[in-house]
Amino acid sequence: MPFFTEEQETVLSLLFCREEDHPELVEFLSGSLASFAAERIAPRAAENDREEVFDVEAFRALGELGLMALPYPEAYGGMGASFAYYCAGLETLAKADAGFALAVGIHGTACDGIHRFAEDHLKARYLEDLVQGRKIAAFCLTEPGSGSDARNMKTTWRREGGEVVLKGTKYWITNGLSADVFFVLAAGSDGCISAFVVDRAGKGVFERAKIADKMGVRSSNTAELVFDDYRIPADRLVGEEGQGFRYAMEMLAGGRITIAAQATGIAQGAYEKILKYAHERELFGVILKDLDNTKRELSEMQIEIQASRHLAYSAAELRSRGKDVRGPAAIAKVKATEAAVRVAQRAIQLAGGYGYVQDSKIERALRDSLLHRIGEGANEALTILVIPRVLYSQYERTPLTEIW
Repeated sequence: MPFFTEEQETVLSLLFCREEDHPELVEFLSGSLASFAAERIAPRAAENDREEVFDVEAFRALGELGLMALPYPEAYGGMGASFAYYCAGLETLAKADAGFALAVGIHGTACDGIHRFAEDHLKARYLEDLVQGRKIAAFCLTEPGSGSDARNMKTTWRREGGEVVLKGTKYWITNGLSADVFFVLAAGSDGCISAFVVDRAGKGVFERAKIADKMGVRSSNTAELVFDDYRIPADRLVGEEGQGFRYAMEMLAGGRITIAAQATGIAQGAYEKILKYAHERELFGVILKDLDNTKRELSEMQIEIQASRHLAYSAAELRSRGKDVRGPAAIAKVKATEAAVRVAQRAIQLAGGYGYVQDSKIERALRDSLLHRIGEGANEALTILVIPRVLYSQYERTPLTEIW
């Protein structure tokens, strides 16, 4: 089966069939990108997972191919396409290797923050190299003591003359070992959070340490970053002082959509592998695919996957139109990540003992999918805090006044 599926094209066509550049963008996704995933990413996925290797050269090649440039303006080397096409590309990559796709997605979140909120001189300095894949970015929000509770961060900044001094520790930072550019959140003396674009050209201590032995997404690298009186020019401030938390929350909304797309790709990959196995495995004198239980399981998998894809791409399209996507992004993220875990679990169960060993390539889907329920806002926080807040706000704006 191709790495870019007919179902992906169908959803994109529902959203964009009247757009002039739609055929060209679909051709890119179904041609160049799908071939790249099949020939460059998928064959190395199992080995990179075992060895915890992030393929930097493949990342550079992907940048040259153009995926990361899709949603950005031509002025910065982009294509000006809808965010939905980019998310479709991430789904394709995640089907091949979820760890590699995660690294690309987090890079994209950092690029998004610079593009949306940074001053023009920072965009000119960093953005084109980033969207072309010549440099790698990391989004530095999480700390040892603050994950979902991001306001509790302990990393601080202070101004000294024409410099900003950073002090603190960031944790669980995807791309932390490979990145050239870091979108860093830090609290000022008043407790308000600001954002900075940081590179390795500053003065002082900036140390990076690998977080090893992850359960899944092992082909991305994850690091602890330590800043100890690390000095950067004051003009690396992103946007307005004290607005960093708001910027981060808007970036996370986009990040949740990319996580939903990636989770859909993980589920699609697990589904296709068990579908192949079901056509080959004989059980009780019949082929596995012909058992009623298998038919039901495969049907339910596709229902989950297609629902996830529609939610992810639709939320991405809304974001490209400048809509508030806090609710759609959170809903898509929760649905797709929970679906990916269920699909992976059921695929392993259908495959039996074979599904439990690495040779099946199915068990990796479960390990990878579990991280997606946590990253970019744990599903528990989204369902208890974010989604209800949006739902109640909508109701309060237009309350139900009559019962029919």
